[in-house]
Amino acid sequence: MSSSTFRGITAMLVLSGSVLPASAQPLPVPDTLLARLTREALTTNFAIAALTNRARAADARAVTAGALPNPMLTVGVIDLALPRFAFRQSDFTEVDVQAEQAFPWPGTLAARTQSAQAAARATTAGLEAQKRDVIVRVARVYFRLRSVVTAESLLARQRTVLDAAVQTSTSRYSTGAVPQSDPLQARVAAARLDADATDLRAEEATLRAQLRSLRGRSRADTVAVAVIRPEEADSLIAAGDAQHAGDPPHLDRSPQVTAQLAAEQSATSLARAERLAARPEFTLTTRYGARPLGVDFFTAMVGVRLPLWRGRTPARMAEAAEAEAAAARDAVADTRANLRAEWDATIASASANRERLDILVHRVLPPADAAVDAALRAYSLGGADISAVLTAQEARYRAQVAIAQNVAEHLTHLVLLVQLAAPEVGS
Repeated sequence: MSSSTFRGITAMLVLSGSVLPASAQPLPVPDTLLARLTREALTTNFAIAALTNRARAADARAVTAGALPNPMLTVGVIDLALPRFAFRQSDFTEVDVQAEQAFPWPGTLAARTQSAQAAARATTAGLEAQKRDVIVRVARVYFRLRSVVTAESLLARQRTVLDAAVQTSTSRYSTGAVPQSDPLQARVAAARLDADATDLRAEEATLRAQLRSLRGRSRADTVAVAVIRPEEADSLIAAGDAQHAGDPPHLDRSPQVTAQLAAEQSATSLARAERLAARPEFTLTTRYGARPLGVDFFTAMVGVRLPLWRGRTPARMAEAAEAEAAAARDAVADTRANLRAEWDATIASASANRERLDILVHRVLPPADAAVDAALRAYSLGGADISAVLTAQEARYRAQVAIAQNVAEHLTHLVLLVQLAAPEVGS
């Protein structure tokens, strides 16, 4: 692959700094294959499926968290006359129907409801965070796979070049124009490429396995991954400013922060509910009795359940919940710091990536092309040995591979920055 193949990359390098798309699309020009793979992962990824079920369970628990305790209904017959259990021989025989309902201290049920609702929000936010993580992981594996496929294509071309060098040097050796070391060095260089090809095949197999795992696939499938082309670099012109300073947009609305804030709210509400659980509970009891030989009667009573023996338990549970709330507050600060650090690190990596591309495209690849041409001319005229030709060809090949790797890394940075900057869904 000559330097002209990568000329489209220079369009990205003239930007004052561009990695963050203005739209919510992962890339300025959508990659249809990446979009399909991402949809499959979001639909079939096992971790997402597990969190989806946990979110559904948390929502169900939130609905019932504030419900009153179940009422007690008692039906019975008392004072039957013995020995035959006579029903109409005694004035004391009666049929009783009694209902009892307990009422916790005011505010207890509301606090438990708030705690469960916040826990459900935390689980839902965790699900959203997991989805974004899967999106980034799919993009990272996908673009790395494209980089490896591109490297394999470049290696195949380089192998063809080396095969020609082996034939040329062998022919010249047979005529006595060059020493025997020339064809031997060419064969060694070709063998090294074969070793590189083995490593690339192993890495490709690993990346494809990771891609299947992210998509919940257990069997091998064929994903036709294209080589990295310069048009993709041209599309980066629509990107935003890589020199962005300050916090990522919507930092406090990211799902990671939302999950920690919701966890704090859940623990705080639970601590309040546990404190209220140490206070008395009230009971309302109604009773209807029917005597077959007398009159019917109705009874209503109000009771208070005193927490004499369990008074310490709610206090301990409240302390535990308050500790959980404090831990969640610390986790919020830690999550914010981590997000900011990840944002800054990605921006720095994108800037360094752009500088590397500038060096490779403008200062390495053109001289490498010229060096190959000069070495071949000199070798054909007998003014250089084969090592100069092989060294020049190796330098050009490595520069081409490095450019493809940097383009893949830059495209991954785009996806990562979009996910870091996007607000929580529904906010």
